[in-house]
Amino acid sequence: MKKIFSFLFSLGAFAAFAQTPPTVPIHDIKFVSPSDLANCTDTSQYYNDTVRTIGVVVVDGGLVEVPSGSVQGGFRPFMYIADTAVGTTASAFKGIEVLASYSSGTGLVAHPVATQVVAGDIVEVIGRVGMFANNTQLEILNFNSLGLLAGSQTPPQPAVVSVGALNNNNRVNQLETGEQWEGSFVEIQNVTVVNVDLFSGGSRVSFDVVDAQGNRINVSDRFIAQKLPSHTPVNPESPYAVANGGPGNGTFSPPTVGAFYNSIRGIILHSRNGCLGGNGRGYELNPFDSTHYDLGASPPFVENVTRTPLVPNATQNVEIDFTAYDLDGTITDIKLYYSGDSTQPLSAFTSVTPQLIPGTTDEYNAVIPAFPNGSFVRYYIEATDNDNNVTLAPFGAGSTSADFFYYTVRPNGLIIPDIQFALDNGNSPYTGQSVTVTGVVTASIKVCDLGFVYIQDPDFNEWSGVALVGNPDLTNLFRDEEVTVTGMVQENFGFTQINVTSFTKTGNKRTVNPVVVSPNMPAMYASGEIEKYEGMLLRMENPNGKIFISEPRRGNFGDYLISTDTANGLTESTIVLAGRDGNSRSSLYVSVVNDSVWATQNGQMMVPVVVTDKSMEFDAIDGVLFFGFGEYRLLPRANDDFINPNFTLDSLDCRPLVSVRNFEGSADVRVFPNPASGFFNVEIADNGNFRVLLSDLNGRNLRSQNANNGRTSISVENLPEGMYILRVVDNQNGLVVKTAKVLVKK
Repeated sequence: MKKIFSFLFSLGAFAAFAQTPPTVPIHDIKFVSPSDLANCTDTSQYYNDTVRTIGVVVVDGGLVEVPSGSVQGGFRPFMYIADTAVGTTASAFKGIEVLASYSSGTGLVAHPVATQVVAGDIVEVIGRVGMFANNTQLEILNFNSLGLLAGSQTPPQPAVVSVGALNNNNRVNQLETGEQWEGSFVEIQNVTVVNVDLFSGGSRVSFDVVDAQGNRINVSDRFIAQKLPSHTPVNPESPYAVANGGPGNGTFSPPTVGAFYNSIRGIILHSRNGCLGGNGRGYELNPFDSTHYDLGASPPFVENVTRTPLVPNATQNVEIDFTAYDLDGTITDIKLYYSGDSTQPLSAFTSVTPQLIPGTTDEYNAVIPAFPNGSFVRYYIEATDNDNNVTLAPFGAGSTSADFFYYTVRPNGLIIPDIQFALDNGNSPYTGQSVTVTGVVTASIKVCDLGFVYIQDPDFNEWSGVALVGNPDLTNLFRDEEVTVTGMVQENFGFTQINVTSFTKTGNKRTVNPVVVSPNMPAMYASGEIEKYEGMLLRMENPNGKIFISEPRRGNFGDYLISTDTANGLTESTIVLAGRDGNSRSSLYVSVVNDSVWATQNGQMMVPVVVTDKSMEFDAIDGVLFFGFGEYRLLPRANDDFINPNFTLDSLDCRPLVSVRNFEGSADVRVFPNPASGFFNVEIADNGNFRVLLSDLNGRNLRSQNANNGRTSISVENLPEGMYILRVVDNQNGLVVKTAKVLVKK
């Protein structure tokens, strides 16, 4: 009956359009060229166009389960269709999501056909090609935009796709290999659960899985198959609804961390991150049937691995404590393997048998003997259960190839290169640990500087720089000061930083000379070797001539490219970012930006704008190397980091500050009330031209406004409780005349 209704409807539906839009196959709508994907563009060539297409339904309409407060009935309908030329198995660029709600004049309504279709139906869609978080979708225009055609076709079976083709180990989308599967039915295999996220007050669940190489993807709940028992179906055609003979609720039981799946199937959707910007989940998998989860035998778990001491000297043995257990059986063998020779193969590692700690059933201890200072010690744990399932830690439950825990024996404790050096995936081996290290400030929050704090060990040319965040007193640091810091090592989307709890100035001052590299180093970027320079002060220099702008504007987020030749593309260039505050962590004291919009957007630039073009050349460009949104970027700190440009930069006396003298002016500034709840006032005795900036402890600019007649009010109504940094800047000379801490307390 549903099909009869829909078919009859469809016979006249499209006649309502005065002019039928061009018919475009789904493949052509979705296709993005390899060169565009390599340059971080995943936008359809038909973006914003209205097109007509025909597709085969892949997912029964009743299985979609997306509650909505803006669509009448509380349900937002989607369809998932494939190109009719797809064949028996899902293939590249042949799947698309259809947003099947439209405005009726009284609000958004769900199209009835979208919930009634079943897999194999053939549908005709007229809609606008749009994007949501970079997930390409076809958005219907009105009631006449969607119809069911005669006939049917066997829907495609899932394509087997590796997790690494979709995301990397930081869950960053891999556009060049992943975009082709967006909107398609795929299967991933041999993955282990590493995180379970109960969100929306515990009413929803998603979970992350990794493959044997550590590549990570989120398994999410677009469909009823992954709705919890607390969820009541909102799709009127849901087979789980009581009216349709269902139980009236979801039935999904979340997995436990460490659970192993032989395979998981579902639709790939996109939630942008990496070079596209945003903090989404990358490509994510959405199962639409309970049979899509193929749970395998549980391998052993090895967790909570600790080391004492964290950084041993040459006389200290090292104790390794950990927990090991098996959910569906027993552990029959367990070994710890170690080596103090960085060139030694796995076959030559020494093994010891960990012992159960007395009074426990799953807590183990093993001892690694002392090694000479400078030794690089690697170790891993192997556990086998009664079903001969093997786990190698630190790779995780079910892994079968060895990764390592590691440390370097030091006579006087940890150094910055120990924190930054990474064998595997770029993440620090000290992530989550409290550490103490000493370094020299290369960038500060002071006037005429980056606005973010970095320190570097000047005795090393690799792995020796790190960002500092989280402590309001970091505003007191100047360039070239040596400082000893204590804090927690964190990975912020793959960027290593120390969340500082305390620091002490040693009283020493040292100049850190930038490490000289070429901006044209494709092999280093391709291999990931560039990671060794993360957080370090670099000088981009052409040994055979000048540095040029190879691409004046790359995307919409402030990037431009520099290289040894104006014709070089992304792979032969280095990305530079300036003029944007906040998550981008770039400087507001750099004139050279890719668009004049940055003068007042994403922070108030403190120097005149000079928009990039290919005529620009330099002897060199200095800056700190930052990793964010899946890419490395050079962050110049101020205009003096551009060495001998062939054009004039501003004449503002903006030299970097290396001492407390002449830093803050004597302006009389009052901040009240402090602590603040809804707002606070800033009063400046001098009625000059001032700007007030409020940032969090990570340096992200949250508020920026002028102080008219020496007074302004700053709203903190939507800010969480905590400490914030206030800076008052003289707009005439760019100098910070006052820095203060503001406590927000609700």
